[in-house]
Amino acid sequence: MRVPNRPDQRDVVRPRTTAEAVHRLVSRLTPRDRRIMRTVYRHRTLTTDQIAKLEFGSYASAKNRLLVLYRLRALERFRPWIPAGSAPWHYILDTPGAEILAAEHGRTAREWGYRRDQVLSVAYRSSLTHTIGTNAFFVDLQSHSRARHDVRLIWRTSAECMAQFDDVVRPDGAGQWEHRNEQVAFFLEYDTGTEPLRRLADKLDRYHELSRLTGHRGVVLFYLPSPTRQDNLHRYLGKHAPPVPAATAVHAAHPAEQVWTPIGSSRHYTLAGLGALTEPVEQPFLPEWDDPEEGAGG
Repeated sequence: MRVPNRPDQRDVVRPRTTAEAVHRLVSRLTPRDRRIMRTVYRHRTLTTDQIAKLEFGSYASAKNRLLVLYRLRALERFRPWIPAGSAPWHYILDTPGAEILAAEHGRTAREWGYRRDQVLSVAYRSSLTHTIGTNAFFVDLQSHSRARHDVRLIWRTSAECMAQFDDVVRPDGAGQWEHRNEQVAFFLEYDTGTEPLRRLADKLDRYHELSRLTGHRGVVLFYLPSPTRQDNLHRYLGKHAPPVPAATAVHAAHPAEQVWTPIGSSRHYTLAGLGALTEPVEQPFLPEWDDPEEGAGG
């Protein structure tokens, strides 16, 4: 006879969502904890390694503190299924954590825009790998800027771009990267190799339309899964001059380095160096992008 699955005795027993649990959590949170909670919610989900790069000096320190935040119900976590081995923990905002962040704005969690079912849905969507990959691109840039004083990143999510640009374009993210006296505004297209090359080319026409309608300009970055995909896209787009500046690199490459190849060129650029491909503008994105309300619900 088959024995029913028993609860794993190693599982952490966590408090229910009560006022007492929320008050206990408030007393234990540090400013960094609150920043992590806001960042996780804003970007939907982040892995242990990604949070370590953003906020900690080591992976071990991040792992230990995130376990505390999970036990206190500031954060929820899950591990997606993978065919071999085990995936890293993926963190999302839990309900007591949302109640605290919402209270900072004088709202309830629901008024702030938090719904637990919607937050949890990221764990079951086929787009999870795409979400994590997109976040990894920006995390690499942000962690690079933590270690240096001559670089700066402005990071905008896909949801924030959609709110600003409506249906004209739907980038996976956007940003502005500054290194010393160089800077570039960019739109990210994180590619997993599932779309036909024609779809990627059509996106450039949409970015051209955005520039025409609004004046927002930036280099379109195609971050691709393999060198073969990169070569194929260059051959496909090389038949005609792209309507807006565009460049490619592969996932294994650090996005800040000299790994970007503009469409129609064989020369490699750093990310900041790609700014030379665009016409100089005072501010490619809206002014409020310089000082986002990190705690706002999405």
